[in-house]
Amino acid sequence: MPKTCETLNECSQTNVSKHCDVPLSRRGFVSLAAVAAAGVCATQLLSAPNAFAVTSAEKQAEADEVRRKMSEWNALLDQYSNDYNNALDAHDTAVAGMDEAQGRIDVAQARQSELQDMLGKRASSMYRQGPLGFLDVIFGAHSFEEFSTSWRILSDVNERDANLIDESRAVKKEAELARKEFASQEKAAAKALNAAEAAKAEAQNIVNTYQSELSGLEDEVAKLVEKERKAEAKRKADEARRAEEAAQAASNQSSGSSGASAGGYVPYDGETYGSIVEAALSRVGCDYVWAATGPNSFDCSGLTMWSYNQVGLSIPRGGNAQYSDAPMRLNVSDAQPGDILWMYNHVGIYIGKGKFVHAPSPGLTVCVQAVSGYGWQGAARWS
Repeated sequence: MPKTCETLNECSQTNVSKHCDVPLSRRGFVSLAAVAAAGVCATQLLSAPNAFAVTSAEKQAEADEVRRKMSEWNALLDQYSNDYNNALDAHDTAVAGMDEAQGRIDVAQARQSELQDMLGKRASSMYRQGPLGFLDVIFGAHSFEEFSTSWRILSDVNERDANLIDESRAVKKEAELARKEFASQEKAAAKALNAAEAAKAEAQNIVNTYQSELSGLEDEVAKLVEKERKAEAKRKADEARRAEEAAQAASNQSSGSSGASAGGYVPYDGETYGSIVEAALSRVGCDYVWAATGPNSFDCSGLTMWSYNQVGLSIPRGGNAQYSDAPMRLNVSDAQPGDILWMYNHVGIYIGKGKFVHAPSPGLTVCVQAVSGYGWQGAARWS
């Protein structure tokens, strides 16, 4: 038997009372059932907005929780819908049984009335004729055998009519009992049907409430993501601008001599290099500048891409892509001069004898360091 609407309200209001002391009416329950299922008090909801800054990840987690709760209630809605359909089938069966039993009652009633009318007419005729009706049978017979036959026929007719009346009465009584039983079943089925329909409607209301809340949260997530994206883009742009300004200031103070200067500027005249390693080493002393790709300042993947370009090889701009898209990926121990050394979000170029060249980070210049102890995760070969 499915839960009634009242039972659902009692269960849900009990759940609400565990988290909030505010009494709820039936209407209040329908509007706050989704909140109660998540264990949040209405007064907490009223005071929560704008209390502190919320990130897109936190808002997404909130949306995911609402989606999970909505999924649970959708499952319950399916169950209540199935209960409703079963109750509807049971009710239809009971009503059909009542109709069929009533049909049998009507047939038996009509047959009984017909037979009683026939017997009534026969009795009335015998009353009007008096004993002569029986005397006709006696004196109209030419022999005792004919008399016996006629008398027996008359008795049989009366007995058969009486039996048919008794039979029709029995059929009517049986049908009446069946109708009474089906009526009882119909009453119970109607009660179950109403309860199932109420439970289904209640669950649908809660699912709709969750869906509305989820739509709002997803809109908030999208707005927060866009806001954070713009903030991050601005931060990176500001960082690059400051680094570029610092590099320009250092360049203005350089002596203009060949080789690395105090400001990190290394002259470049478009010369041709014989190898990736030679090209990379020619940039030692250049400043690290975020997103820079040379020839006088670099970030890590900008240095690797520029060095490869000098010998006619085109590779992706990003360091992670330089590793993942490489024709051959190797263990660090198998690296050869010119191979790219990779760790998540950083790359360098192996130059042989356990050393590599790279653009480390803001504030530093392109330099040569030992491979050991640096934490490289793999090597990529494009040549």
